[in-house]
Amino acid sequence: MQEFFSQYAKIQNPTFEMVLFTFLLAFICSSLIAFVYWLTSPSTLRTGNYIQSLILSSMIATMILQSIGDNVASGLGILGALTIINFRTTFRDPRDIIFMFAALGTGIACGSYVFMIAIIGTTMFCFVGVCLKFTPFHMGSHVIWELRIRIENPQRIQAMDEVLKRYCRRITLMDMRTDNGRGAEDQTHEREYHILLNDENSHLELVGALEASGLTVRRLSKQTVTENAILD
Repeated sequence: MQEFFSQYAKIQNPTFEMVLFTFLLAFICSSLIAFVYWLTSPSTLRTGNYIQSLILSSMIATMILQSIGDNVASGLGILGALTIINFRTTFRDPRDIIFMFAALGTGIACGSYVFMIAIIGTTMFCFVGVCLKFTPFHMGSHVIWELRIRIENPQRIQAMDEVLKRYCRRITLMDMRTDNGRGAEDQTHEREYHILLNDENSHLELVGALEASGLTVRRLSKQTVTENAILD
């Protein structure tokens, strides 16, 4: 197989069949990467647009690399044309960036006719991605909630921590604000958490327990796909 792929490593004038095979291979590899992303990502963080972008970006990378070939002038021209495009999409989860790089890398490998690297690289990336699903580093398939609490009495912080530990399996402090007010006695705190509940249907009980402890729940909502975060 290595000899079969190596004979296509340098192609000056690819045939229609070879170009079609290259795009099909890029589509299959990027689709596998997109499937692994869908399989290993929490349901609240999945978005159809991003999964489509993983597949389409690989196809674009393949097309660009095939268009450039070994022509340095064409490469500089395409590079200059791409600088006109201003990408304003922000990735708040580094994991999304890694999957996008994987899809682009697959497209680059296919467009450069190094098919063995594309196949082996995609296979290894997807294998490791699935294996990480069964490790403590995985976020799981649970719903991620955003919780914002207002603390008017600092003595209630311990009670808040006890309530959160009772209802949540994982807790991450994302933001903390302090308002001094008119004096030290009027000092209030606001904390924002990303949490995973032990029971997805216990969010109302959590709010009730926090308010019964003398705290004010400013917000409790499911995390949206534009506000990704990794729970440590």
